[in-house]
Amino acid sequence: MQTSRLVRVVFVVLVVATVGAFFVSQEFKTKVPVVLRFSIDPRDMSPNGDGVRDHVRVGFDLHQSATITLSVIDGDGNEVRRLIDEKRLPGDSHNRFRFDGRGDNGKILRDGVYRLRVQRRSEGRSLDSIKTLRIDTVKPKVAISSARPGVVDPGDGHGVRVRVSYRGPQNKYPEYRVWRTDGGPVRIVRRFRGFRSHSAIWNGRVISGRLAVDGSYTFQVRIRDKAGNETLAPPSPPTAAAARPGTGVAVRRLTLRGPLQAVAAGGIARLRVGPTSRRFEFALSRLGSGRNLRHDTRRGGLLRVKIPASAHTGIYLVRLRARGRRAVWPLAVQGKAATTKAARKARPLLVLPAITWQGLNPYDSDLDGFGDTLLNSRSIPYDRPFEGGGLPPRFATEVAPLVEFLDRTHLAYDITTDIAIARRSGPALGNATGVAIAGSALWVPRVVRDRLLGGVKREGQAVAVFGGESLRRSVAVVGHRLRDPSPAGSDNVFGERTRRFRSDPPAPLRVLRRGLGLFDGVDDLFGEFSVFERSVRLPPGARLLASAGRDDGQPALVGYRLGKGTVIRPGTPQWAGQLSERALSLEVPRVTRGIWALISR
Repeated sequence: MQTSRLVRVVFVVLVVATVGAFFVSQEFKTKVPVVLRFSIDPRDMSPNGDGVRDHVRVGFDLHQSATITLSVIDGDGNEVRRLIDEKRLPGDSHNRFRFDGRGDNGKILRDGVYRLRVQRRSEGRSLDSIKTLRIDTVKPKVAISSARPGVVDPGDGHGVRVRVSYRGPQNKYPEYRVWRTDGGPVRIVRRFRGFRSHSAIWNGRVISGRLAVDGSYTFQVRIRDKAGNETLAPPSPPTAAAARPGTGVAVRRLTLRGPLQAVAAGGIARLRVGPTSRRFEFALSRLGSGRNLRHDTRRGGLLRVKIPASAHTGIYLVRLRARGRRAVWPLAVQGKAATTKAARKARPLLVLPAITWQGLNPYDSDLDGFGDTLLNSRSIPYDRPFEGGGLPPRFATEVAPLVEFLDRTHLAYDITTDIAIARRSGPALGNATGVAIAGSALWVPRVVRDRLLGGVKREGQAVAVFGGESLRRSVAVVGHRLRDPSPAGSDNVFGERTRRFRSDPPAPLRVLRRGLGLFDGVDDLFGEFSVFERSVRLPPGARLLASAGRDDGQPALVGYRLGKGTVIRPGTPQWAGQLSERALSLEVPRVTRGIWALISR
């Protein structure tokens, strides 16, 4: 009996163990995953066809042989691509599958986060990957944030180290490009690499290995984000419109900045020499003269130049030389006042177009890598050096020949600038019998325009406007800045409409109407010009008194009565060039004397 009972117990235990083992094995089967590991490399992609991270490798490890389906699912769990469809695979690592970022319809999937899914349909089991795949086709936002220092002098003996920084994703080897923006088309002059940082150092050298020449330079950076999207910032080629202040570099070995208002004889002209402190020679001489009135050696910084008390009214040049570099600055000097009332009355006021000089001066004031002028900026400082250390734009062709002619022929005048008039400094327009605008005055403050117009119409002044396209644009003088330049109007301040005309080959002016004494002793044909500014329509109420033009019925040089006064316009920006002694012209100087006699009455 005991043996029989023991057999029954053992039998029951074996049955229970067998049933338990069955359920344990079934539970074990449901708990052991189909996939032991998922792999996605890389986990970010940009299937945009540029050859960088256009596809990824995906895979998985099976714990045993199985028939499976491999799919790509979106964030909502929807299948968007089937990579394997009911295929028998051995229990092994399967990492050879390529995913190109496209759906089953062949189109690129929209940007977002995706997962892998393995299904074992025979058991109705599936598993989604914990690892995610990100499709991103949006280029990263990148911008050059700074370049410091913004002004470098390669000749100061300390070397050049400009730290260029950018905002955006960090790359292991970001590529930087250096562009030169002046002296011709914008072009690349150097490429260099950074290393695991948002900044890198430019050593001031160009492709040839030489130090960069004086000029304006800007930077680009080329990087990729994790998904492989590339951004070149700013886009090629860089433009002034896209440039930001403080992101460029100016290479300058010698700069000179001086006053743009008249300095009295016996006074002191204060100039600034830079960009670094160095020894230099300077000399002061009158325009057109080779004799130095002052000559000395100084060190960079503030330069005080004493104007001789005996200096006559005119333009004087301050010339600098340092380590083979040169710079020059024109000084307007007002000589001693005339001693008699008759002499004072006979001195017309010569106005230098200093605003136009600075308006056309391509000097990089905000250090964005591009020259700032009134043609491409809404605001520029007027107290700045002239680019390259040379004379102001159009000075040599329009202003210097006229002033040298007046000095050579002893025609008296007082002198000022349009900036001085706007700032109510120096001689006033209303105190002169006549006014001469020396050269093209492209931009003029409204206060100057109003005084010129009022002086002609109400005060009976005579105004001679040399140069071309003058008095058609306005600008505001606010502090030490020129702001809000206007576009060119169709009429000048007097209401005359003109049109520029180019002649090829050059041609003389033909006297069309003799008057105002301008053409006394002058032949019917005089001068030789290739650029004319024809008078299309006189101001309302004006009466034409004298004219000359290349063609009959199309006057360029005009003299007309407007209100109580007179306006004379020579009609070509090349007029002053015919006053040079080298030009060997006789008639143009005679007409100029006639103009000067008219504005001196």
